[in-house]
Amino acid sequence: MTLLVALLSMSATAASLSFTKKTTFSLLQLNLWVECTRVENAPQYLVEEIARLQPDVATFCELYKGDNDNPVIPYLVKELKLRGIVYCSARIDGRAVISKFPIVDSQRVNKWLCKVVLNVNGHRVVVYPAHSEYRYYTCYYPRGYNDGSTDWKKLPAPITDVNQMLEVCNKSDRVASMQAFINDAAEERGKGSMVIMAGDLNEPSCLDWQSNTKDLFEHRGCIVNWSASKLLLDHGYKDAYRVKHPNAAKFPGFTFPASNANVSPDKLSWAIEADERERIDFVYYYPGRNIKVNKAVIAGPALSIVKGERVREISSDKFIEPQNGHWCSDHKGVLVTFTIK
Repeated sequence: MTLLVALLSMSATAASLSFTKKTTFSLLQLNLWVECTRVENAPQYLVEEIARLQPDVATFCELYKGDNDNPVIPYLVKELKLRGIVYCSARIDGRAVISKFPIVDSQRVNKWLCKVVLNVNGHRVVVYPAHSEYRYYTCYYPRGYNDGSTDWKKLPAPITDVNQMLEVCNKSDRVASMQAFINDAAEERGKGSMVIMAGDLNEPSCLDWQSNTKDLFEHRGCIVNWSASKLLLDHGYKDAYRVKHPNAAKFPGFTFPASNANVSPDKLSWAIEADERERIDFVYYYPGRNIKVNKAVIAGPALSIVKGERVREISSDKFIEPQNGHWCSDHKGVLVTFTIK
């Protein structure tokens, strides 16, 4: 009987230690610009950066095989394995996840996002890679450009009617996509899962268009509560970059358009005469006592495209710049480090 009690006590102690153990969990979100087909040698540059950054998990979007006979994710995983860096992978509908942790399941949620279930040292962590509709991009209106629903041409004059901006923006299906995420994630959280959503949402954050930025970056006085981000925040989700860097004037965190030394500025910009810089790549998570953001940085060039020119950012944002100046995309990535307990 004494031996049995001792064994049970040892088992309980081991379970307690396992439960309280902290795990560092880093996640990179990056748009791969048409499956790394728009920059010469982009797949090799991607391999170099992932090998250097070695995130525990990475979410990728804009993966369109099309006429590309060499999809980039299998190439990436194979090349990393040759370097002794092993990742699992899952790809659904132009979005993908690579993970150092075992992938338990992967499913399509809707046409804009999917979910991948990970076993992170015994924790069920569900990652939702997303890529939203790129048209109805009305943050261009104050900058004097159309929203892409018909074209990206210059407007006769900037539009600063916030109601009009939101009305057209909401035709994009981005709100419905985020609601589908919220609904699915609620079921996952009911199972005790930790939930992270990462992707290129093709819409700014309401946290970035408030009074402190209304006269910056050609916002032209507009204060806009962009719908997709507001929906997420209203449902309790946290924007990991803004958790660490709440001041959007000092830490704008722009992810598009990134400068790319191998591509001319006119190929990187949709509004060549404007300051179109935006933070449209995000990492959201559901907060709790068992998850904390330790660090959030921009992975990519410190240069952006502003009015057709390469301009080095003078913000307080921290950048992990590409090795040897080579970059694979027209977006910058977001690298967030969590602690999971």
